[in-house]
Amino acid sequence: MTHKTTRARAARPLVTALGEYAIDERRGFVPGEDPVDALPARYRPWEDVAGNIAALIMTGRLRAAIASMPVLTPDGLASGGERERAMLLLSCLANAYVHGTGPLARTLPAPVARPLYELARLLDRAPIVSHASIVLNNWRRIDAAEPLSMSNADTQLTFLGGVDEKWFYLATVGVELSGAPGLPLLVQAQHAVAAEDHARLAEALLGLAKVLGRVTEAVLDVERWCDPYVFYHRIRPFLTGWPAPGLRFEGVDREPLVLAGGSAAQSSLIQAFDAGLDVEHRDELTAGFLTGMRAYMPGPHRRFLQDLESGPSVRDFAARHREELPRLSEAYNAAVSGLARLRAQHIGITGRYINRFEQGADAKGTGGSDFIGFLRRSREETVERLLP
Repeated sequence: MTHKTTRARAARPLVTALGEYAIDERRGFVPGEDPVDALPARYRPWEDVAGNIAALIMTGRLRAAIASMPVLTPDGLASGGERERAMLLLSCLANAYVHGTGPLARTLPAPVARPLYELARLLDRAPIVSHASIVLNNWRRIDAAEPLSMSNADTQLTFLGGVDEKWFYLATVGVELSGAPGLPLLVQAQHAVAAEDHARLAEALLGLAKVLGRVTEAVLDVERWCDPYVFYHRIRPFLTGWPAPGLRFEGVDREPLVLAGGSAAQSSLIQAFDAGLDVEHRDELTAGFLTGMRAYMPGPHRRFLQDLESGPSVRDFAARHREELPRLSEAYNAAVSGLARLRAQHIGITGRYINRFEQGADAKGTGGSDFIGFLRRSREETVERLLP
């Protein structure tokens, strides 16, 4: 993200309706409609194999089961919800095929490779397990009459099953839900800058500081039911990406794909706070990785980040008025400090879940990054945006 003045950032219209970006007023980036939990009968082979994925991995029969499936096309999926369900099933089958049994697979069989590749093209994101599938579209309400919450949710699909894996995905849904009230506040802040409404801007920034505190609490809540040892040895391997020389998609005319695995950086939430608060990431450890992770996000969410970045700079406005309106710069710093504290806690939890098991210079996150260096530099870059 390059620095822009307020005038340069205002080149595009201000963000108005969140719904134009597939953002729900209550759930944020989590879909406003509950995910589809079953595909039409034509796609029963995908449902059957995915429904038995843990047993097939455990017995070493997964690869044969996938290879024996018929090659189906996604053209019979009638809605966005059905396409998301299919993406969840196929991307999990692909990652389980590559990582679940024996040596790392280098070729993905056509029964998964062809529909997954085509579906990813339709959804405009990478053909691999990502935050958008394994978190945003991998839940159901236990009681459909009650609102979505952490006490009213279960996963739709897991690799090996168990409370630790379920909770890891669901707790991440909880992080998204806790941050949802911040999205309209980011929009409010930029509209306040455009209208030079100091009071409304301060209100939005102080509200963001409170939201970020709740997001930090939600991040730490993952430790309630997900044991670090179980995460590292039983969950994390299935979320890992495909390193060089890449994975060949049988029946797809292209070079093998090298893709990152599931990563918290694929969530649009924290990048939205960065964009709305004008927190820049220029370091070689952070800039390219964060930009690259956007290819794994839903297209409308990427557009939201881009449009926030192009809107008025909240930081520049607060900086220009810090002499006569110190409360405004204090409110801005409260929000940025909240984001820095969130990143500090993320460093700690990542160390407890990964670094304690994987010492050495080659330690990498599931997204393929030098995760400790990345997180530390991200936090430093956040603190650097505090106003003096």
